[in-house]
Amino acid sequence: MSWAIYALRGPGGVRRLDELPEDYAPPSLGTADEVVEIVREVAPGVDASKRSWLVLQGDDHDVELTIGKGVDVRDLTFYLNDGARSVPLVMEISRRLGVTAYDTESGDFLTEESRPPVPPPLTEEEIKANKPKWWKFGRA
Repeated sequence: MSWAIYALRGPGGVRRLDELPEDYAPPSLGTADEVVEIVREVAPGVDASKRSWLVLQGDDHDVELTIGKGVDVRDLTFYLNDGARSVPLVMEISRRLGVTAYDTESGDFLTEESRPPVPPPLTEEEIKANKPKWWKFGRA
């Protein structure tokens, strides 16, 4: 399960995603090439072969980043898949771009202490639907 983090340069004082004005249009963060270059400074091994979808993978992080298909980048979405250094990496990229990163699950801004959402426990019906039948295991 990946964890989505939305980042943009918002109006001052906005602490939660739901506080953004509905008609708010974020300012440009630069061209796609400029944004990729800043990401590359933080994560030199970034796979930018597809300009709109960057992949940052290493031993301690696994992050995908969408920057859109336009010439100018106005917002970003990070998808954190795994790794202890994923949150600090997103925070450093956000700092360098001058954006605020928001946890899309809670709506709060991302901090070093932020953790991915925990899925709710399975219901009785989900447990029954996912339980393998004894006869599918075969006999020894």
